[in-house]
Amino acid sequence: MSLNKALYVGLAGMNANSVALNVIGDNIANMNTIGYKSGRGIFQEMLGQSLMGSAGPSMVGGGVGLAKVEKMFEQGSLLGTGAEWDLAIGGEGFFAMQGEADGVTGTFFTRAGQFTQNKDGFITNPQGLKLIGYPADVNGDIKSSASPIQIDDSPMAPVATTEVSIGVNLSSTSDVTTFDPANPGAKASSSHQSSVTVYDALGESIEVDIYWSKSATGTWSGNAMVGDVQATPQLDLAFDSSGNLTTVPPEGIIALTKPDGTTLDVKFNFAGSTQYAEKNSATTKLSQNGSQAGTFQNVTVDKDGNVLGTFSNGEEKVLGQVALARFTSDSGLRVMGGGMFASTTQSGAVVLGAPNSNGRGQIMSGALEQSTVDLATEFTNMIIAQRGYQANSRSISTADQLMQELVNLKR
Repeated sequence: MSLNKALYVGLAGMNANSVALNVIGDNIANMNTIGYKSGRGIFQEMLGQSLMGSAGPSMVGGGVGLAKVEKMFEQGSLLGTGAEWDLAIGGEGFFAMQGEADGVTGTFFTRAGQFTQNKDGFITNPQGLKLIGYPADVNGDIKSSASPIQIDDSPMAPVATTEVSIGVNLSSTSDVTTFDPANPGAKASSSHQSSVTVYDALGESIEVDIYWSKSATGTWSGNAMVGDVQATPQLDLAFDSSGNLTTVPPEGIIALTKPDGTTLDVKFNFAGSTQYAEKNSATTKLSQNGSQAGTFQNVTVDKDGNVLGTFSNGEEKVLGQVALARFTSDSGLRVMGGGMFASTTQSGAVVLGAPNSNGRGQIMSGALEQSTVDLATEFTNMIIAQRGYQANSRSISTADQLMQELVNLKR
C-alpha cells in the first residue's frame, strides 16, 4: 500500500469522527427538545486492497466510513405540565400529523405532543400540522375512518328524561300507613321519601318526590308528587318473605304534571329494590337519563386517547379519539424537520390504531416526553470521537513525514 493510501485512510478516519462529533453536538443541542430521540453514528470498515492479489486474510483496510446515523427510539422521561393539550405516549407509537414538513405535504409522525387548538377547532403542533385521529358522531360514537381531529364546542342540546332508575330498601319493620297527598311527608302518610330531578324536552328541571307507604305486610305503594300535585298512577311493589321484589315488571310509566299544566311521561324502574329489616328505609341507587342544555367547558384526553368534552350541565361527551401509528421498523423512518419522521420502504407501511391496543402505548394527558439525550453519555462519546480525530490526524502527519523522507532520498 502506497503512502498516499495511508494519507487517505487517515483522512477517512478524520471525516468519520468529525461526522460523529456533529451527531454528538446535535444531540447536546437538542437535550431540551420535546420528543427528541438521540442519534448515534455507526462506523463501518471500508474495503481496502489485497497484498496477495486476491481477497482473503491478507486484505488491508481502506479506512473507515460512517454507515448511517441511527435514531435511538427509547422511551423518554415524562414531564407533567398540566396543559390540556400536552400529550405524551407511554410506550410504542407515534402521533400522526397531516400538513407540510420540510416543504413536503403529507402525513408525518412525531413523539412531540405539544399541541394546541386553532381557531377552526383543529388540534395542531407548533409547525401547524394537524393531529390525526378518529372523529365521533353526534352521539359520541367513534368512527372507523381517520382524519384530522376537529373539536366541536357547540352547546349540548337538552335531553328529556324518559326513564328513572330507583333502588330502595323499604324496612320490613315500618308501620302500615295511609298516603295523604295533602300531607305526604307526615309519619302517618309515608315511611320514606325518594327525590329525583328530571328534565323535559327544553331542559327545564322538574323536582319529583316519591313517598313510600306500607299498605300491608310485603306490600308498598309509591306515590309521586310534583309540588303539591300527585302524579298518576300510583305504583305498587310486592316483596316475598326473603325481602326480594316480586313485582313483574318492576316498573311503570308515571304522568308528571308540570307547572304549566302539561305532562311528562317517565318510566320509573324499581328493579333491585328490597324489603329488609333495617332500622330505617333508604334509597340505595338513583339515576335518570335526561339532562339540561350545556355549554362547552373544556376537554380531557384519557389513556385510550378518547377526547372527552365537559359541559356546564355536568355531562361528558366523546368528541373523538387520538390515533397512534406503528411501523415494522422505527429505525427505518426518515428524519424530517421539527421533530417529524416520514415512512419509507425500510420502515414499512404505517398502521394506525387506537392507543392501548395491539402493542401501542397509552396516552398521558397533561404531560410531555422529554429528550432521550444523556449528557454523561454524550460527553464520553465526545472524548472518544475527539481522540479518534486526533489519532487519525497523527497518522496523516506520520505518513507525510515518511513521504518527506522518501523525497529526501535523492539528495
